[in-house]
Amino acid sequence: MRDVTIFGNFTVLETFMLNGVQVDKGFDERLDIFYRINLCTGNSADDVNALFIDCYYRSIADLKRDLKDYIWVNQS
Repeated sequence: MRDVTIFGNFTVLETFMLNGVQVDKGFDERLDIFYRINLCTGNSADDVNALFIDCYYRSIADLKRDLKDYIWVNQS
């Protein structure tokens, strides 16, 4: 998340796949556009107790950079 504050509900405008991850493009009550991804914080996708967090980005470039780092770390 890059300095993002969501005000109220997040409304999805479109959903697309990026590097195998579902990305939601949408807006909040102030009509600011954001990109949201849901990342697993557990060690494995098979972990039943894994936590999932929503990460919001104002810029698709920031999202791509963080997603690339996340995929690299989790493949190691």
